[in-house]
This record gives sequence, structure tokens and C-alpha cells, in this order.
Amino acid sequence: MLGIAGVSQLVSPFAGYLSDHSTNSMGRRMPFVLAGNGVLFCMVGCLYLARSMGWGLVYLFLLLIAILALNVAYTGFTGLVSDMIPADQMSVCSGIMGGCTAMGAVVGLICIGFLLPVEHAYFLYAVTLAICTPLTWYAANERRHDCASSEIDWKKVRSAYLISPSSHGDFFWVFISRMFYYMAVSVQIYILYYLRDVMTEQIVVDNAKSCTAILCIVSQGSSGLVSLVAGTLADRTGRKPAIYTAVTVMALVYIGYCFVDTYSMVILLGICYGAGNGIYISVDYALAVECLPSQSDGAKDLALWGVAAFLGTMFGPCVAGPLLAWLGYQPGSEHYAFIGYVGIMMCGVLYCIGCGSALLFVSKGNAPRLSRQSR
Repeated sequence: MLGIAGVSQLVSPFAGYLSDHSTNSMGRRMPFVLAGNGVLFCMVGCLYLARSMGWGLVYLFLLLIAILALNVAYTGFTGLVSDMIPADQMSVCSGIMGGCTAMGAVVGLICIGFLLPVEHAYFLYAVTLAICTPLTWYAANERRHDCASSEIDWKKVRSAYLISPSSHGDFFWVFISRMFYYMAVSVQIYILYYLRDVMTEQIVVDNAKSCTAILCIVSQGSSGLVSLVAGTLADRTGRKPAIYTAVTVMALVYIGYCFVDTYSMVILLGICYGAGNGIYISVDYALAVECLPSQSDGAKDLALWGVAAFLGTMFGPCVAGPLLAWLGYQPGSEHYAFIGYVGIMMCGVLYCIGCGSALLFVSKGNAPRLSRQSR
């Protein structure tokens, strides 16, 4: 499935290029949002059917189509927000986006983790699409965009897949920073095993899955609440300092995991981690938009920004996973030794340092952004 997700990322820059040059009467972003979500809605039903019938290969094929459609819709959406929101309101918008993302994760975790059977997730997702897509279309009210040429320039399409300091400037380092951030986030996938192998409370060890779900809900809830206000506060400090603060908090949490063995302390660290995550996601999008090479055709570049998250999620475990298996190996046991978890937590710290270090090369985002009223 990871391979399917990886292949599907290839559609995003091309969709972004087409969106940037679209002259559709409905606008240049909404057609991609509507088409992507429309296909995704159909695929959700087909996936449910394939799962019910046990059609494994068919399910994988449908999953590929579904993720392709999701990436097309997401590319249109990220371009739509950057087109609609004025620069002086981007921080507020970015914070709201981050808060909604985190709260959506909380609702999903509660519903699927505790309230509904897993097979009902398909229905829940379809209902969400059916409600949110028309609301997006109504709110956007896009108009036809005049473009010099709507013909496909394949040289420009090829360049949409390339990113370097010379071609993208600050945006390249934002891309690298975001990749490192998601490498740091990927360490969280080992929390289930961490609770199982490190906690001293038997009830936590025996119910590691449920405890992990509760930890995720608490952490994401913290993230959502913080992100709603952190974007606005970042206007007073600068967006880069906000991200430095975020990754510092997250790194300290990973260090903290090496010194606790009770669930209550893990929950406390999870709240702190969520706060750091909330700060990051509240300014991440705003900084990316600020650093776009071109504001007029930014969807293709924001598509690369989205790809950075996938690359981080993929590359992070490539180091942490083998490290846990090597350092934590215990002959004759399916559990990992504590030293293995110290190793992956230190990976998380290094990834956080990489995220912050990449931003040192970004010239924008340092200064506070005063509102028009305070100028």
C-alpha cells in the first residue's frame, strides 16, 4: 500500500500545472476539487464492496484510483486557499486549517476507534465528502481565470517535478524542512510498541492498542486547540521562530520518552507533543505560500509541498525501524529492549533538528507580520 501511495503522488505536480493554466468557466481550482472528490466518492463505495467480497487485488487497484483522486482534489484545494486568502489573513487561515485537520483526526479516531465498526468508516468518509464538497464550492465562488495559453507545455510539466535552490529559492528549503518534520512525526508510529514494551503498568501493556488510541486523541486535541491561536500569535514573532519553537518542543518530548515508564507521564508528554505539532501546522502552510516562487501559478509548487510530507513519512521509518530492530533485539522475544526505543527517540530528535536547520537557509518568515490596523 505504501507503494500505491507513492505512485499516486506523481499526479500532484501535473494536476497543479493543469490547474494553474486552466481557463474553465468554474475557475481554475474548483474543477479539480469537484472532479477529485467526485471520483473519490465513487471509489469509497467500490472499496467497501471490494472489501466485503474479499477481492484483494481489485481493492488495491481501487485504492490507487482513490488516492489519485484525493491528490488531485488536495492539489486544487491548496491552490484555492492561496488564491482566495489575502496575505495579511494567511496566518489566521493557516491556523484554522491546522485546527480543522487535527480536529478531523480526533473525530475520526473517536468514531472508528471506539464508536463504530471499521467497515462503517467508508460510510462516514462518504458522508463527509458529500457535505464538505458542496460547502467548499459555495464558499469559493471562483471565476474564470484568463491564461496566456491553455495548451500543455511539456517542458514546463517536466520542470514541475523538479525542485532545487536555484529554481525555487526559499521554497526549496521549506520543502526540505517539511520533509524532516514528517520524518520526525513518523517516529510516532512506534508508540504502540513503546507502550507495550516500556510501560510498568500491566493494564497499559495488556491494552496497548486502546491506550495508543487515547494518546492520539489527546495529542491531536491539544494540537487542534493550539493551532487555532498559534497562527495569529506567529504574526507577532515571525513564522520561522514559531517553527523553531514547535520542533524544540517535539524534540524535548522525544527525549522525555526516554525517562518515563508510566502512562500518565506519557499522556502529559503527548499533550506537549500535540502543542508543538499545533504550532507547526498553524504556520506551515502560511510559510509555504509566502515562499512560493510565483504567487500566480503556485498550485504546482504546493503540490510538491504536499509530496514532501509523503517523503518524510516514508523515509523516517527507513532509519528508525531498522534501528529499533537492531538495538532492541532480544533473542527469543517479540518485544524490543528499552535501548531500541532510546535509539528511535534520538532519531526523532535528529529529524527535528533537521527540520529547524533547513529553515536557516530561508530568508523570509523571520520578521513579525503586523496587521494593517497596527501599521
